[in-house]
Amino acid sequence: MNRAVIPLLALASLALAQQKPEDVIKAQCEKAQVVAELWHGFTGGAPKAALETLVLEFNKTQGGKACVRPVPQGSYRDLSTKIKAAFAAGTPPAMAQAYENNIALYLQAQALTPIQNLGVDLSGVNLAFLNAVRFGGLVYGVPFNKSIQVLYYNKDLLKKHGLKVPTTLDALIATAKKLSQAEGGPVYYFQPDASTFAYWFFNLGGNYLKDGRLVLNSKEAVEALSLLASGVKEGWAKPITSGYINQNLGTGPYAFSVDTSAGYTYYLQAAKFDLGVALLPGKTSRQPGYGLVQGTNLVVFRGLKKEQERLVAQFLQYVISPKAQAAFSRATGYVPVHEKALEDPGFKQYLAENPDAAMIVKQARYAKFEPALAEWEQIRFDILGQAIKEVIVNRADPKAALDKAQKQAEDLLAGRTR
Repeated sequence: MNRAVIPLLALASLALAQQKPEDVIKAQCEKAQVVAELWHGFTGGAPKAALETLVLEFNKTQGGKACVRPVPQGSYRDLSTKIKAAFAAGTPPAMAQAYENNIALYLQAQALTPIQNLGVDLSGVNLAFLNAVRFGGLVYGVPFNKSIQVLYYNKDLLKKHGLKVPTTLDALIATAKKLSQAEGGPVYYFQPDASTFAYWFFNLGGNYLKDGRLVLNSKEAVEALSLLASGVKEGWAKPITSGYINQNLGTGPYAFSVDTSAGYTYYLQAAKFDLGVALLPGKTSRQPGYGLVQGTNLVVFRGLKKEQERLVAQFLQYVISPKAQAAFSRATGYVPVHEKALEDPGFKQYLAENPDAAMIVKQARYAKFEPALAEWEQIRFDILGQAIKEVIVNRADPKAALDKAQKQAEDLLAGRTR
């Protein structure tokens, strides 16, 4: 495995070795006549550095006359909260990162500009990502940083016990049990949240929407949550309740986790073993398992001046270009959103030299999305997420917890609660 993560556009230039990208961008924007703010939820690490380098490189093309200014707003949930506050104050930014459910919410406020109105050419953008931001026949977001769940695993531990990477759900459970017994502790790490739950739920045949109605307590949902609860009870699954999984490596024997490809650089930094990335185990061996698509799109808010709209359109065209997407993917572990990024000579060489990255790109063919409901953020974290924690952490009954979540979601969607 090649542990060297190739920096984005050689980190812009040698000069940036002495200067922070945000300082360079600040200087660029101080002199610019036209400035467009981009609010984002990257809190640090490779994603934030890669975004800032993209922006810096784009700003160089403007000859000092115009500038995009990235403004971090905390977590993604903090970001959406601050955008809603900006709506109320009448001061939204020019652009922001947004999940599909955020777009649905912002459309209720008629706050977004259709991307077609800006003249951005979206041909070549991954159709699955593009269709997810299509509302009423119009595209309201430009897919930007898209990740996919993959199977991270400990090559050294599997080699030690003469075991292969599992390719089915049953094999994943059986292998985790065998290794846990041999190593004296649970080896499948997971966070008790909607993301991990979604992997098991989707691959057991679950679907959140049935006849247009949101269903959280289906038999597949109960089976998925019961399975995770049983894993903890039987001693092969370890719930991570503090920090990210990569931050808990080394706290006990580790063999597997299902996690976002956006965490790849963090896993590399944390692993004291030979880290592997594999396609997700599926329900059967006939095809890989489905992974949850995560990551955001860039949306444009209404009310911009013409010169800001022109700047925004140029920036969006730049960030989805094959060259920019190839470089962004190499730096972060996100999946390129433009199909032709896969034909970029540098990216092709990168994939040939980095089987982990090639596996991430391949996994993106087997993807599932969460519902694009305006209320999904609240449901995901405060209702479904809370039900999952109640079962895993407090040992509540899976069916009872999901039945309660279903009632809470129905009350929210019907306007009986907020």
